[in-house]
Amino acid sequence: MMPHDMLSRHPARWLLSVPLGKLWRLRRLCAGLTFVSALVSSTAFADVIYLKNGRKIVAEVSREDAKQLFLVREEGEFAIPRSLVDHIEKSSPADAEAPSPASSEETTAPLDLPLPPPAAVEPQLEASSSVIKDNAIDEAYLQHLDNEVLRNPSVENRHRLAQGYQEAAIFLTRRGDPQGAIENYRHALPFAPDDFALTLALGYLLVKQNRYNEALELLLPAATRYPESPDIPMLLGSAYYATEHMDRAIAEWNKALAIQDNPRLREALARAQQEHRLAGAYKELRSQHFLLRYDGNEATALGAEVLKRLELDFRDLQLDLDFFPREPIVVLLYPDQAFHDIARSPSWVGAVNDGKIRVPVSGLSSMTPDLARVLRHELAHSFVRQISLGRCPTWFNEGLAQLEEGATTAGLGAQLARAFASDHLPPFSALETSFLNLPHDQVGLAYAKSLAALEYLRDSFGLAEIRRLLKLMPATPDVNSLLQDELRLTYAAFEQEVANYVVKRYGS
Repeated sequence: MMPHDMLSRHPARWLLSVPLGKLWRLRRLCAGLTFVSALVSSTAFADVIYLKNGRKIVAEVSREDAKQLFLVREEGEFAIPRSLVDHIEKSSPADAEAPSPASSEETTAPLDLPLPPPAAVEPQLEASSSVIKDNAIDEAYLQHLDNEVLRNPSVENRHRLAQGYQEAAIFLTRRGDPQGAIENYRHALPFAPDDFALTLALGYLLVKQNRYNEALELLLPAATRYPESPDIPMLLGSAYYATEHMDRAIAEWNKALAIQDNPRLREALARAQQEHRLAGAYKELRSQHFLLRYDGNEATALGAEVLKRLELDFRDLQLDLDFFPREPIVVLLYPDQAFHDIARSPSWVGAVNDGKIRVPVSGLSSMTPDLARVLRHELAHSFVRQISLGRCPTWFNEGLAQLEEGATTAGLGAQLARAFASDHLPPFSALETSFLNLPHDQVGLAYAKSLAALEYLRDSFGLAEIRRLLKLMPATPDVNSLLQDELRLTYAAFEQEVANYVVKRYGS
């Protein structure tokens, strides 16, 4: 997730009022970090500048000429073209801190793909398992199951083999080894091709691991064999949705709902239908690693530039993070209003990665440095999601994405050091989940602290250690345990180390 610049204590008040193309050009006013809102005070007096696109900016109009308005906040002066302005309301100081509609906007979490419950082993069966011994897989027993089926391919022997390999796969999944689990499922299926539980478990894991084309290849024949199952079309719809085949996703999800009602699936279907209405006619470009869709009326000349930039960033991130995503990454460029209708994110959010990279680009006709930075930030999230299997804490994820986009804490190091020293920062334990529900005055702090933490890790241990921690997250999702096991730091000690790092660099 990429925040818009937050140049006041209430970032949503004015930044999202500016067309994004203009906003990105304003960002250079803030050297270093792009989210300084929570560490600086808002202006004491503000006018309201209403734009022709229906949005507004809250700032002081210091002067104007025939072509431009010059607006002032404590961070400095910036100009906007007069041609964008509809009218101006002069505000009194008492009005300056009044809530705006944008700052109280409700949010909806990004869409998670609807999936059936994961495969599991009953606790009593797990305790008496012949496959798992001393917290390890008994490979000799699995080989025995293979031999028994080869000697006598009875229904009973094939069922025992399927059950044994599924137990092994579930064990590996819990240990953070989905590739090993997939290999076990794939080994068992030729021996038991009609085992529904095995097929469903493998399909589930393939979709969870973003291996959508493999999932489709497995599940399409299964849909014919098991027409009464709501889980197969649910998984098919999720795979189609993730690969931007909206017509097919909607059709499959409707099939699943016709078999069995599911409130979560109904919600996903409604959102997919809305996306299809808003973006169904978008143009499409493909490259080796990306599927790019965009509004041809808004961004025709921009599409090829975005695709070229993404491919360059993909190669850089592949080297930095030592990882190669298997599936094409979906990127959608929206007009501003369509972005907010679909993303349903807070008004301070300037881009979203909910499995697809979604970026508003109204007002832009060519690549800008700031758009390039946003794209790299969101692409880093795609890499992190796949490396960590979705188990990366948000502060680590956002801090690393900022590192990759080239952000630095240097621009407001002194304020950040004072915030650490005065204990006005939310603890890392409170920043493990989405920042979307944080109070507005803590959002900037959360991003700043996240970046400081990743700078500390990079400067103290190196990028290789960051990569290693990421790859360990699937097997050790508890961050406190991970820090203790790998860095010999408790969460509290890590908190103090990051504070010391910032104060040493920037404190007076």
